Amino acid sequence: MKRLNLVLVVAMVGLGLTAIGCGGSGGDAPAEEAAAPAAAPTLPPPSLGEGAEGEERPRFIAPIRGIAELAYLQPDTDVVSGEVVTKITVQNRATGAIAGLKIDEYWWDADGNPLPGDSERLRQPLMPGEVATIELRVPRNSRMNRNNYNFSHANGEIKATLVPELPDPEPGEAEEGEDGEPPDGEPT
Repeated sequence: MKRLNLVLVVAMVGLGLTAIGCGGSGGDAPAEEAAAPAAAPTLPPPSLGEGAEGEERPRFIAPIRGIAELAYLQPDTDVVSGEVVTKITVQNRATGAIAGLKIDEYWWDADGNPLPGDSERLRQPLMPGEVATIELRVPRNSRMNRNNYNFSHANGEIKATLVPELPDPEPGEAEEGEDGEPPDGEPT
């Protein structure tokens, strides 16, 4: 019988604490809280089709699935304070965004034994035509002889192509000079 009484007391205390915690006090709200909503002006929510002046809504570009095309420049490798720093400039040549672009760098010695490498992932999707620079850092090892790069993304593989230079921006994106002429000085 004592156990039943103990169970009932614990249940009642738990129920009471739950009711208080959930705001079930049943009392009226203080006058300050009741007056606050009446004093605040209500604004209609902005419609989805209208934006602030001069502000363009970001467009969603679906990430590519499967094999994506990527162009990259010859990697620039330097030794900086005991680390081998490799900078790779890449450009998305696919029709969709590349989500989770990842570059792995592998190092080997002269005998073909693997050495430590590095891996870096872009946090933001790489939009079509966008150029990004990725930096890889590896501790310097005197046995380093050659390296290799592996490109991948979150939804598949990358077909990477080494190019001598990345193409210039589109002609419509070129900035005009102060006098309204194109940058090369030729009249239009």
